[in-house]
Amino acid sequence: MKKSSIFIAAMLVLVIVCIGLVACNPKDESKQSSILVVGTTMTVDTLNRLDTSGSATGGYYFDKIASSVSQIAAVSKIDGEYVGVDCDYALSEDGKTLMLTQKDGYKWHDGETVTIDDVEFTLKDLKAGEDYESIKKIGNSLVYELCTPSYTFLAKVSDKTVMPKHLLDGKTKDTVTDEQSVVGAGPFKFSSIDKAAGTITFEKFADYPKANAVKFDKVIFKQYGNQEVLTLALKNGEIDLAFDYGKGLTSDQISALSSQSDIKLVSQATKQVPKVMFFNNQKMTNANVKRAIALSIDYDKIRSTFASAGAAPSREGFVGEGIFGYKETPVWTRNLEKAKELLTSEGYSQSNKFRFELLVRAGSDDTQYASLLKTQIEESGLVDVVLVEKGSDWQEYYQAGNHMASLAKITAKGYDFEAGYGTRYTLATNTSMLDMKNPVAHGQLLVEDEHGLTEYGKILYAMKNAATSEELTTAVGEYQDYVVKNVICVALFYDGTTYGASAKLDGFKLDSASGILNPSTFETLVKH
Repeated sequence: MKKSSIFIAAMLVLVIVCIGLVACNPKDESKQSSILVVGTTMTVDTLNRLDTSGSATGGYYFDKIASSVSQIAAVSKIDGEYVGVDCDYALSEDGKTLMLTQKDGYKWHDGETVTIDDVEFTLKDLKAGEDYESIKKIGNSLVYELCTPSYTFLAKVSDKTVMPKHLLDGKTKDTVTDEQSVVGAGPFKFSSIDKAAGTITFEKFADYPKANAVKFDKVIFKQYGNQEVLTLALKNGEIDLAFDYGKGLTSDQISALSSQSDIKLVSQATKQVPKVMFFNNQKMTNANVKRAIALSIDYDKIRSTFASAGAAPSREGFVGEGIFGYKETPVWTRNLEKAKELLTSEGYSQSNKFRFELLVRAGSDDTQYASLLKTQIEESGLVDVVLVEKGSDWQEYYQAGNHMASLAKITAKGYDFEAGYGTRYTLATNTSMLDMKNPVAHGQLLVEDEHGLTEYGKILYAMKNAATSEELTTAVGEYQDYVVKNVICVALFYDGTTYGASAKLDGFKLDSASGILNPSTFETLVKH
């Protein structure tokens, strides 16, 4: 009986110890749907957000971590669109007057109400004569008369998290306290830092206006020494996602995680598209043939050869994920059998191959792309690819519409010309969309013909003249549908950033600055 009692007591002690170990293990905490564990290589050595030199020193890392969960901006760029967070914003029809209005219900984590004075204090570094002509405070609004494009002004506003004037006015990095520095107005408030364990903990802020939508009670940041260890932690389920401000996964990390069924890779496209194959849509009118050529391309090989670590797979609808108005269209993937089927249905065979001429700009990286594309496309056995190399007369050649297809890079600035979304590059040389000849007339599509506006022209004018976000979303959706149906061009990949997260997470919103982790994402983020 005595031995039996000792055995039972020992077992009870063992159970209690195991429970304690589980409770202290972040890996097990991350399995709880109400706790989000974030892995990072950003080592925080101070909570002083005013001591930010823009590098790894001082409070820079804490400032960036805080801006992802506990600090909010007046306006943020979410999923490609500027949205009001702490403030509503309104823009006059001529785009020259912008009004920021403080929303009701926002409180600082110390209980004080967020006011328009805090926003004014935060934006005091904006420059008169450079960013705005004048500013007026009317009630709970700031009214700016702009001397810079509205999107440029909004970009500067979105880059600044709102600061508590009652705590930080007159403070410097030498006089501010940690207790003052950590106060924000976001969905989570600072709880603790354990430098020995390398963790920072934030807890849900009950007075956040959208607290009911936030599904997490706690966010724990766990610091790792390098990217390799961070990747292993994500693979092993110790963390829910990896976050380093302003950075995505490296190519090695993507390679290590891409085959993991329990890992989700989330890509955020930029507006720059490093290489696009444009069909001359006046010469190549058969969508089946264009699709067959597109399906012959090995996109994985193209990306691994030419793309940066953050590059994202291209979509048939051309608009990349994370760009405003994006709708899900199929990812371009290689399918040689389908390519052969389409070409055969159009009458091509081993003895009657389709002759495909691809214009190449001599002395550029076009030559490297073209060499690989030629090999891949010809593997269908039904296409002969002829590379037409031009030097100083390259632009004149495609502007005249002599090409069958061409390669081009779309810059972020060029992406926004005309109706936006890269449409400048798709147009014919002379078009009513421009006051002058189109210098990048790769796609040769017409906006007007003898019957008036073409189907494509109607879509582009709807995009260009959209007065509301809803109208633009509808028009951009029609644009993507048109591109899919007619295969007017093929992006080989998107320049961008790729993030890694547990497949259990759904509902991410992408912020143009912080990416996968931001205050707005918690309105929709869930862990299954």
